[in-house]
Amino acid sequence: MRDTSQKGLISHTAVLNRLIQLGYEVLLPWADHLGYDLAYFVTEEHRNFGFFVHRESNLVRIQVKTAWLSKDGTCLEFNTSTVSVRKRGNNKKSGYRGKAEYFAVYSPDTGKIYMVAVDEAPNGNMNLRFKSAGVVRANRHGSYRIPYSVEIAGDYCWAEDYEI
Repeated sequence: MRDTSQKGLISHTAVLNRLIQLGYEVLLPWADHLGYDLAYFVTEEHRNFGFFVHRESNLVRIQVKTAWLSKDGTCLEFNTSTVSVRKRGNNKKSGYRGKAEYFAVYSPDTGKIYMVAVDEAPNGNMNLRFKSAGVVRANRHGSYRIPYSVEIAGDYCWAEDYEI
């Protein structure tokens, strides 16, 4: 069993590798208190009056997370907050809004990377369901599985939609 820092390093390396494969020039922050693990620049080009070109570069900050498979195997789960250990045992849990634009979530179980906007993720933790698992519904007669369909797609976060 690996410790948390080793799992984090494996995830960090997997995300770095994938972003480089996609052609990004990845930047590594020098400090570990910034709230993001990796970054890259994106350049947007705007044309005014059809011929004046204005280029704007923006830094995209990424917080790397490691996902784990849910007990029933229907989804991936990951933490969307961090815990700061304080004296006297009153630890502080905080999110990443304003510190990073995306979570890059590595799953050792699937070997894939999923990019989720920080502003889209709930505080605490998030689930990414597999389309192949569908959705389990329950009523007084028992539970039943509904396969993935367009009708239920908007109600859930599907892992395949976030894969890079």
